[in-house]
Amino acid sequence: MKQNVPRNGSGFTLTELLVVMGIIAVVAGLLLPALTHARFRSRVTVCSNQYRQWMLAANVYATDDPKGRLPSYPLPVEAMSAYSAIEPWFVAMEMVTNLVPYGVNLPMWFCPTRPQRFQVHRENFRTLRGREMTTPADLVDEYVNVQKAAFGFGDWFWWVPRRLGTSGIEFPDPARMKTRVPEAWPRRLDDPNLATMPILSDWTVGQWDDDHRNLNLTGGGHAWPTTFGPIKSSNSGFADGHVETRPRAALQWQVEGARSAVYMY
Repeated sequence: MKQNVPRNGSGFTLTELLVVMGIIAVVAGLLLPALTHARFRSRVTVCSNQYRQWMLAANVYATDDPKGRLPSYPLPVEAMSAYSAIEPWFVAMEMVTNLVPYGVNLPMWFCPTRPQRFQVHRENFRTLRGREMTTPADLVDEYVNVQKAAFGFGDWFWWVPRRLGTSGIEFPDPARMKTRVPEAWPRRLDDPNLATMPILSDWTVGQWDDDHRNLNLTGGGHAWPTTFGPIKSSNSGFADGHVETRPRAALQWQVEGARSAVYMY
């Protein structure tokens, strides 16, 4: 008499596999936003830590300076036609390399929440020199020989006033531009506004509406879920050493620049 042999029960049917795959897809869909937001918050934390390094470097630099001056190098702008053509992210090439002894390394020139900006410079340098960019001097090399730039330009705003060429004119200067408050930015460690006027802030730009009443943020800052927005927060660093991560609702306009751009912190 023929006997029935029991089937091996260790396998899965096609229906069971599809159910399991569906469950995995649902769980992944629920977890992905949380994971990407956690990575975003981690990058904001790294940005804040870099700002603390910047403030420490600026303080040590000013302590070494006989007059207690914060880092400020003249911009080579003798050929520039208009004051309004200067932007708050312009710095002299010397600043990029001369702050290395004070702990300002290559990543500190870029915001971790906008990694594509750093990546562009790295790829340019790799094409130019056939190796990885590792130092601020490499960044200057890329500025000069790829960007054909006269200035260095970090991924943030530097507010310490600096002289324009050999003239006595400085940028930024509230007397020459439209600003929210008339107060000048700190130049030295003994200035009374070290705790109220930042010397460094995230590259954050807005634009007024037609009635010049409402301000729309258009770029920069710490944006999520993509690096193109919406902006969630922005960092500011103060020469007294403290760093603020301001939520979007707390950001205010500070300076009106060229082409109706408004610079925030």
